Amino acid sequence: MIPDDTTPVLRQISVRAVMDVLLNAGATSRADLAKLTGLSKQTMSEVIRVLESGGFVRVKGVTSGRVGRAAVIYEVDPEAGYVVGAELGVTSLRVSLANLVGGIVASTEAPAEALSGTALLSALGGLKDELITGAGIAPDKVRVAAVAMPGVVEPDSGRLSLSPNLPGLGAVDVRTLLAAELGCTVVIENDINAAVIGESWSGCAVGVDEVAFVSLGTGIGLGALAGGRLIRGMSGAAGEIGFLPIGDDPAGADSLERGALESAIGGRGIRARYRALGGDAGLTPADIFAAAAVGSDPAAVAAARDTARIAALAMVAVHAVLEPRKIVVGGIVGRLPGVVEMIRTELSAVSRRPITVEASALGARAALTGAVAIALNQAHNLLFSPADLPMPLSLPAAVSADRHRNFKFGILTN
Repeated sequence: MIPDDTTPVLRQISVRAVMDVLLNAGATSRADLAKLTGLSKQTMSEVIRVLESGGFVRVKGVTSGRVGRAAVIYEVDPEAGYVVGAELGVTSLRVSLANLVGGIVASTEAPAEALSGTALLSALGGLKDELITGAGIAPDKVRVAAVAMPGVVEPDSGRLSLSPNLPGLGAVDVRTLLAAELGCTVVIENDINAAVIGESWSGCAVGVDEVAFVSLGTGIGLGALAGGRLIRGMSGAAGEIGFLPIGDDPAGADSLERGALESAIGGRGIRARYRALGGDAGLTPADIFAAAAVGSDPAAVAAARDTARIAALAMVAVHAVLEPRKIVVGGIVGRLPGVVEMIRTELSAVSRRPITVEASALGARAALTGAVAIALNQAHNLLFSPADLPMPLSLPAAVSADRHRNFKFGILTN
């Protein structure tokens, strides 16, 4: 932490206040920093000295065009540290490297279908090493890595649960192994939780504190913000809507394993419904919805409509429980052309309440973007928040968005 644990708490609070302004408002003069934080000139001088000597703040320039003395402008040095955001998925691995102010330095991805178990974790570590080597960054400059992945990591054992599509990781300490592979502090977050954070940070839900993200894909999941904060549940498993008793027999063997909703409209369920209607066993959900859009394949039309109808029922359930301002739909099925429009059509038949449903703006990169945001927020808190007081810093707006908007989702740790 900067300053370290021997620094008086009041000084730590002062450092936090200054960094909060610089991270959210951008370059600011010392005089304006003093006004915005309420700190005295002497205290401000000491705080700036600490941050400059630590390499976290640098002089950007001086004010001009004003009457009187020119004022020095300070900014956060983006190269003072880096974070890694990663997504460990069923079909792909994605990694992004960002600097301390959230600018993306480099990104990469690789297929994951041929990998399973701990080989997935090793591959993720290899991608991270490639990125930082290619960017010419020293490994110790990477402060935090956040990994978005399906399921829930149990807090005591570090094992992965509720993730039937990632076999081989349920019996190992995922958190410890990832920390070893990535070589830094690691935060693990459910991929759908990360996706809703990504959309709220720089997607279609910027500035929306009440939002739900429904992922329709290989699995079915929900991530939700209430008051700008994640809804986690008792054990972190809130949002496992694949287990809603909708669409299939909830007492069936597959439903008990994966959930009735997921059995009905997960990728495997869509293919099974299409085959049961006489369709070609070799078609993927993308193929089925493409054929439905053309209208020449009656089995595809029926399977797509059934999927949209069941998905609409799930949206009604989500809205009844959470009443979000909007529901964002993503996932490899949810972002297919025409899917959201079909769900909206079916919604009109099953709900008289207005329910806003939108397609994800970030698409396949929603969870990765959220992972970057989580890592960035965690790094800021580790570096600049008081060690003795729970005072999380707010996450600054994404670099391409309005930097004056604060988005808070708290300290996300495991």
